[in-house]
Amino acid sequence: MEQTQIKDNVTLEQALRRANLLAAAAQVSQHITQIMNIDELLPKTVDIICEAYDFYYAGVFLINETGDFAVLRAGRGAPGRIMMENNHKLAVGGNSMIGACTALNQARISLDVDTEKVWYPNPVLPETRSEMALPLAIGGKVIGAVTVQSVEAAAFSDEDVASLQAMANQLAIAIDNARQRRELEEAHAELLRAKTFEAIATATGDAIHWIGNKAEPIGGSVSRIRSDAKLLLAGAASLLPPDHASPLARLIHTEAAALAQTEPQLAAELDKLGQLAPDKLGKRLSLASILDDLEIIEDSARLILRVKEDLIGPAREQAPRPTMVEDVLQDTLIGLAMPAGLVTVKSQPGLPLVLADPIQLHRVFVNLLNNANEAMLNQPNPQITVAIAPRPDNKFVEVAITDNGSGIAPGGMDKIWITFHTTKGIKGHSGLGLPACKLILKQLGGDVTATSAPGQGSTFTVTLPVAAVVPTKPDAPNRSRAKILLIDDNDRWRNFAVNTLANAGYKAAACGENYSFDALDQVDLIVVDDNLATSDALAVLNAIKNRQAISKVLVVSSNPRVERTKDRMLLGIKNLLPKPYSTAGLLNAVSDALKQSH
Repeated sequence: MEQTQIKDNVTLEQALRRANLLAAAAQVSQHITQIMNIDELLPKTVDIICEAYDFYYAGVFLINETGDFAVLRAGRGAPGRIMMENNHKLAVGGNSMIGACTALNQARISLDVDTEKVWYPNPVLPETRSEMALPLAIGGKVIGAVTVQSVEAAAFSDEDVASLQAMANQLAIAIDNARQRRELEEAHAELLRAKTFEAIATATGDAIHWIGNKAEPIGGSVSRIRSDAKLLLAGAASLLPPDHASPLARLIHTEAAALAQTEPQLAAELDKLGQLAPDKLGKRLSLASILDDLEIIEDSARLILRVKEDLIGPAREQAPRPTMVEDVLQDTLIGLAMPAGLVTVKSQPGLPLVLADPIQLHRVFVNLLNNANEAMLNQPNPQITVAIAPRPDNKFVEVAITDNGSGIAPGGMDKIWITFHTTKGIKGHSGLGLPACKLILKQLGGDVTATSAPGQGSTFTVTLPVAAVVPTKPDAPNRSRAKILLIDDNDRWRNFAVNTLANAGYKAAACGENYSFDALDQVDLIVVDDNLATSDALAVLNAIKNRQAISKVLVVSSNPRVERTKDRMLLGIKNLLPKPYSTAGLLNAVSDALKQSH
């Protein structure tokens, strides 16, 4: 081969190598500039360098906060892992290529480490023959260095140095960006923590203030009741003969005598009362004033307990299950007993079941409907519209509750979700309703949002996830042909129950108008909804008991309450359970109830 051809081949080989190096550098730069997490960036960088350049080892060092050590933050393969576990670090300016590189902000190259004076022989990298250390610098400030090592002597050319230094410069920028992002995230997290602590402190202060306002009247009322009760007792004793034959009279004298021993000033107070005119005496001492004070105590205690329930209730563990949202809404409206015509419900047919805890969902609807009603206090034509429809993606169902009340001022929209914040004044309101709604729905994977226009009304939209109901294979028809009577309003749940039971082989029938029924002796099971729109379920249950059929009753409710459960058990009802909304749930409940009723 001629000398000229050899020279051309060498030149071509160098050009190809330079092109490959530039392509590899571009690949490295492209990858590392796309990674913003420093803990992901550095390990990925050493892997890319070794794979793109076919090097034995690569590692990234970063200068520590004190600036005296370069600490290994990422290393290739098992050697890198071992050094990371041993917290490998090299002194800046020390007897190592990394030390010299970081101290001088200059690249260091050793084409043969055996002849290198400033070199650290690493026992976990015994095959290293040549090494290059490249500084990582931003604006002249060294933040670390990259070490690249090869098993071949003289492995680095001028093109390698230029290419790798360009890559190192890109890496320094990526590291600085990642650090700034982390610092920004930490600053944001710290700000969020500070805001959270501030909110907790504010909420705690508001809670103490709120409870203090509710508890304050109790002390005065108790003091007045105590004083009035003592005076009434002493006054009654003074009007009754000591030797009165009545046991009640003797008891009054005994109690009055014991009271006189501990509070002798009562006699003088009675004398003063006896000198008052009848009208003034009636204002000073009366049973009505005592009852008024008791009512104040009762109201305060009830409101304090309501705060406790609003705080703890939403945090209780939920039992989400497939739920018929319009049925829970209807039962809520029945319980609230709002005026006829006030609420209009627009429900899209064929709604899917949602995933919810019916009891907690009932709490949400109570809060939102009460708020809507109170927002229309001075509205001459109050109207609440409830629209229920699935989202277009069929993954959620939305319940939009709209009122035509006073609306919410723009500056108050962000505050409505803050605990103890209320726009209705302190009387009767805890400011916990909307935050409780938000918490309940968030735990379910849903949400509640609000829009409002002052003077035009507000809309609160509840979003609930659609339940993933697994289709059940129809069983063979029930051979017992048991007859089941359903006593409920003519609504979707009753239709669902009648059709489901009929398809399963039962003789299912619904009650007549006004929940009428007959021939209960021919019925095997009576399913009664505990929430009836135009009658009290307890009255219906008493009518069934009078017909000697109470043992056949299964009571279902979307919102079982302790006091209602107790009343129904006293009638002799053994079966009372949450209302089933799925086919499997209903059939299982009916099957179990039939076994217990026989």
